[in-house]
Amino acid sequence: MNVLVMAPHLGTDLDWVAAVDPSVRVLDGNAAFLADLADLGIGRVDPPDHAPAPAARAALLADADVLLVGYPLPVALAARAPRLAWVHHTQAGVSNLLGSDLWSADVLLTSSRGAVAAEAIAEYAVAGVLAFARGLLTAARRPLGEATRRHDYAASRPVDGATLGVIGLGGIGREVARLGRALGMRVVATRGSIQQPVRDAEGVDLLLPAADLHRLATESDFVVCCAQLTPATTHLLDDAFFAALRPGAVLVNVARGEEIDEQALLRAVDAGRLGGALLDVYDGEMVGRPPRPELTSTPSIVLTPHVSGAGDRTGGAPVRALFADNLRRYLAGQPLRNLVERDRGY
Repeated sequence: MNVLVMAPHLGTDLDWVAAVDPSVRVLDGNAAFLADLADLGIGRVDPPDHAPAPAARAALLADADVLLVGYPLPVALAARAPRLAWVHHTQAGVSNLLGSDLWSADVLLTSSRGAVAAEAIAEYAVAGVLAFARGLLTAARRPLGEATRRHDYAASRPVDGATLGVIGLGGIGREVARLGRALGMRVVATRGSIQQPVRDAEGVDLLLPAADLHRLATESDFVVCCAQLTPATTHLLDDAFFAALRPGAVLVNVARGEEIDEQALLRAVDAGRLGGALLDVYDGEMVGRPPRPELTSTPSIVLTPHVSGAGDRTGGAPVRALFADNLRRYLAGQPLRNLVERDRGY
């Protein structure tokens, strides 16, 4: 079983893959991966030292039965890998694969949802909640050398007793909910796999079907978007969603920018309906477009460059553990974890 690893961020030591089973032959494709990206001008990647020649890269893909691949990735991988049967993506979201031929190829796809920096991303989201709630952005935005005044913080409010809405109760959403509850917040969440509301389940006070998103909005003082990007979640947060929100609510997005109708977001801010937004992503980010100027010039919107996972202390260990477990399952003919359903988009 030839396992091709094209995920440089997981490290250069690949013994953990070979250790899964004696039948596993590991193909180190990290340098080939970086060379492909550099040749294609993807992700501003510099070519590695001693980059493999195109023929050597082609030979690696031609021999691969299983592929462990990171991001960003070349558009054409499946076309060069005739033996390929299963691909594991090191990212939580698979919308990254939509422009690749891996999405349309007749291969199994699995993702790393729930295993990618969940704690770090949740801490970022809760930090945003606290920064808006306690007025810290007022001090951060003051002109250099100018002191703030006590009445500038009149709008500060406690989070203890407030309601936190979590859109998408997956691995990251569950961690956001856990931290919110630790602060004394009531947590309402949505999940696409349930059909009826459930109380006091899975670490939240109220779990709603995805179709009840507007109910979540009406009950929430703070909302964190953690949902996977699919056709159904594109522009999920639209004018109707913002109209349903409690006045002055705050939004944090750690999912994908395309899940927010940014014009609707700006209208909600301008109307005073939305108290503020912390965005770690924006529409068009994944294809290299710059953010619309209003996202960086509106005082109540804070935009960061997809850094919510920074400071993760796991070093990729959960992703390696997930892939190793799935590789054992694959060799034994058992069902794989995090199997992607293409018709659902995740």
